[in-house]
Amino acid sequence: MRFMILIKATRDSEAGAMPSEHLLTEMGRFNEELVKAGVMLAGEGLQPSSKGPASDSPEPGERSSTDPSPKRAS
Repeated sequence: MRFMILIKATRDSEAGAMPSEHLLTEMGRFNEELVKAGVMLAGEGLQPSSKGPASDSPEPGERSSTDPSPKRAS
């Protein structure tokens, strides 16, 4: 079983600001416990959503920036 731990984006996190030293220390301890238990497979982080593609909700049949394939008629 795999888990992804997410936190709600804030203005600071979207700007790429690092968490406090205390929070980093606590997260490090938690990650170490997961590694010792043999359950952590990977620990890389994600990029802020501001670095990802943006998309509007298109009208039915229209394309979006994240779905470049044409829609098929039903």
